[in-house]
Amino acid sequence: MSHSPTVPRTDGFHLPVFPRSLPVVYHPHAAQTEFRSNAWVRRYLESCCTSQTQLMRLLRQRVGLYGPLVAPLTDRDRVLALADFYHFVGLIDDLAADHTGGLGASPGGARAAFDRITAEFGDPGSATTPFGLAAADLWQRMSPDLSSRQQHRFHQSLAAFLDGIAAELPYQLTGTVPDYPAYIDIRLASFGCDFICLLNEYAAAVDVSDLSRSPELRAVHDHAMRQMILVNDVLSLRKEHGDPMNAVRVLEHHDRLPLQQAVDEVAARAAAHEHRYLQARDAARRQLAHRPDVDAYLRAMDHLLAGAQEFEYLTPRYLGDGAVWDGSTTGWVSPVPADPAAANGLPS
Repeated sequence: MSHSPTVPRTDGFHLPVFPRSLPVVYHPHAAQTEFRSNAWVRRYLESCCTSQTQLMRLLRQRVGLYGPLVAPLTDRDRVLALADFYHFVGLIDDLAADHTGGLGASPGGARAAFDRITAEFGDPGSATTPFGLAAADLWQRMSPDLSSRQQHRFHQSLAAFLDGIAAELPYQLTGTVPDYPAYIDIRLASFGCDFICLLNEYAAAVDVSDLSRSPELRAVHDHAMRQMILVNDVLSLRKEHGDPMNAVRVLEHHDRLPLQQAVDEVAARAAAHEHRYLQARDAARRQLAHRPDVDAYLRAMDHLLAGAQEFEYLTPRYLGDGAVWDGSTTGWVSPVPADPAAANGLPS
């Protein structure tokens, strides 16, 4: 990997350094959680995969570490439920990205499938499909720790996530690139921002439903979720370059920026949102100092942002199947590795 190329290159991009101003913490039971979540995938999601190849690729993505990274202070049962849930939505996202058949073949077919998933999550007794049975297991384990308001928000947020994925499909199937405001609006749904914030409450064992739309927490959420989306857009670019639903592609198309300038601009916007998140977080902590639950929620939000970024560096989901992260957070990223199975760290 070349950290400072001496001549301009056009066969990839140089990954900029992100601020990383928030603490990265691994759950003390991270390894056990990943192992147990992989077993849950084999039990509940194997039949949702189109092949054994897809199943093994999903397991190699190490999604079982996402929960331990974004919720390092929660208890063992909750961190496992989070790991399993993010496996659940991650597979849905993978299936929707395959436009040759199944969920990703047409917006109508995706919406019909998503309606079934939403209904079965809301009524586990009706579950008959593989995704429905997985949803029923998740709901049985998670719902006792959610208030009635949080349960209602959970159903709404899952529906919004699935609607967002369906809303992306027309752009992806036609190659149409939305402008930046339209892109952000869709991604706030398809990225799962509503359930990400709700599950942050679940991880912190608090209920701030009464403040979820307050000016104080709205500012926190606005900048936190945009930071997560834009960091993901850069770190997943190797997998997604050419996908119209990526901020780098949006700026390339609408602002006519070369690839490297578009990457740098998206990274700069992510850094700006991280800075504004910190300001909004501190302001909310001052203004809501009488609410210890808010303080716990904000501490968990710090871990969420830091953990999500750490996961995106280490997962082969974005660097290429078989890649092993060597700890590098900058370097030259080529579009396609010569030998994906032998890739180590950031591909060069």
